[in-house]
Amino acid sequence: AGIEISGINGEVMPGQWEFQVGPCLGISSGDQVWVARYILERIAEIAGAIVSFDPKPVKGDWNGAGAHTNYS
Repeated sequence: AGIEISGINGEVMPGQWEFQVGPCLGISSGDQVWVARYILERIAEIAGAIVSFDPKPVKGDWNGAGAHTNYS
């Protein structure tokens, strides 16, 4: 799909993962993120897994999952 995935890593909360998109030029970064999320949801659907964009999907004192975006 031409998505510029530059990294992936596990986070603090159980089952929480993060991937990095970029580097991208201009507004293509927004397109990259939307398409990457769409593909993630379709793959999860095929695999019978659940994807959540909820900032606090697990009860407890865990780091949030804020779906943050960094630009530099």
